[in-house]
Amino acid sequence: MLKVEHTPSATGEPTSVLQETAHGSGRGVGPEANALVILRRLSFEPVDGGTNPWKNHVPLHGWATEHRLGQGGSGLQNAVLQRRRHFLRRWAAFDPDRRHVRRLRLTVEWRMASGLGLQFGVLDNGLALHGTYGWPGLPASTLKGLAAAGARSAGADTERIVRALGGPRPRGDQDPRPTTEEHTRGTVRFLDALPDAVTVHDDVITPHQQPYYTSTDPKAHKDAQTKRNARPPAEHHNPVPVPFLSVSGRMHVDLIGDDGGDLDAVSAWLAEAGEELGGGGRTTAGYGYFDCSTVDEEDA
Repeated sequence: MLKVEHTPSATGEPTSVLQETAHGSGRGVGPEANALVILRRLSFEPVDGGTNPWKNHVPLHGWATEHRLGQGGSGLQNAVLQRRRHFLRRWAAFDPDRRHVRRLRLTVEWRMASGLGLQFGVLDNGLALHGTYGWPGLPASTLKGLAAAGARSAGADTERIVRALGGPRPRGDQDPRPTTEEHTRGTVRFLDALPDAVTVHDDVITPHQQPYYTSTDPKAHKDAQTKRNARPPAEHHNPVPVPFLSVSGRMHVDLIGDDGGDLDAVSAWLAEAGEELGGGGRTTAGYGYFDCSTVDEEDA
């Protein structure tokens, strides 16, 4: 059981803190809590009676930034990384000639906002979280999509892309249409990225002319395409703060497969995507760019 404790301040802006209510402890929610529950199952009434509903995010995002979305506090994160390392060693040792592993370190250049399109709960907190532990990370499907985008950016051969990532894949202008034989699984498999030293940031975007954007967005307004009820942009519109979470730091990325050359190619494609394209949302504002490099087993 959780509650929000509001503490008045000299400036009139109260401080909001998540607290446990079990057994009357009244202590703050610690770093061992699961962010999947905190961010996707909770919502609270705003302090001022609803005039600023975006403030509902304040206690949740405050906990997320202070405790890095539940990383640390119990040794669980180190245990999970050790378990991943043990699995990869055992898996590769079973057949060293046909089983290969590439361990990569993904380092965010500034900040990354992955999962903004995810909508969960009343507050629509969008962030890519590990499906079991709630830590910030990147799903394997996201990594595979980044690799595919990096391959196209690097001008990789379509046949090589299909072999490594599976098919069918989007074709170039001069490439033939895919055949049924190309509906195959790739030689490279991706594991979910796990956090190493990830910091969580409480960010905000503030559209100043929201009525204009919503009245011209076909997804938000049925008459947007005809422009009949479009509202022109104006300076008298109220700014609408939209809080969101982003992350920075390092993540562990692990690839496994049957062909060492394909693993090297995919590693290069991920590096190309991080350098030239970025991942997640708001890449035009500088979010999402990263360095992806191979690391030794002892450093991973």
